[in-house]
Amino acid sequence: MEIKNIEVNKLEMFCIDVLSKAFLDLGQKDNDPQHKVLLAKSLTKDLLNRYSFFTLEAVQLAFDNGIRDSELFVLSPANWCKWLNKMKHEIWNGWHHLENGNLHVIQPHIKRIMQQQNKMIENTNSKLLIKNG
Repeated sequence: MEIKNIEVNKLEMFCIDVLSKAFLDLGQKDNDPQHKVLLAKSLTKDLLNRYSFFTLEAVQLAFDNGIRDSELFVLSPANWCKWLNKMKHEIWNGWHHLENGNLHVIQPHIKRIMQQQNKMIENTNSKLLIKNG
């Protein structure tokens, strides 16, 4: 399911879970629940405004990969936007490879995310028909 189709309160709960896992993975303690809620609201806003076509799996994967590839062990909006933008780039590269018939180049986790984005597939195919029509 895409972010834009999820109720805000459910998305906020998901964000709290993602942030809690991220703090653990980074080896940080965040004992202030209010701080975590504020971060979750900020992440929710970013997801709704910038990454509304993402699936929950794409968000979780972006955080998992970002934490493992990061040299900055700080959880902040600047860092998670870098991680989410990298995931966006990987997804769009996947669509590009799909359009060009290079399915073997698309990594399995990106294929799985692309398959979940049925609306995006329909929109991409419609654009291709218009573009090539």
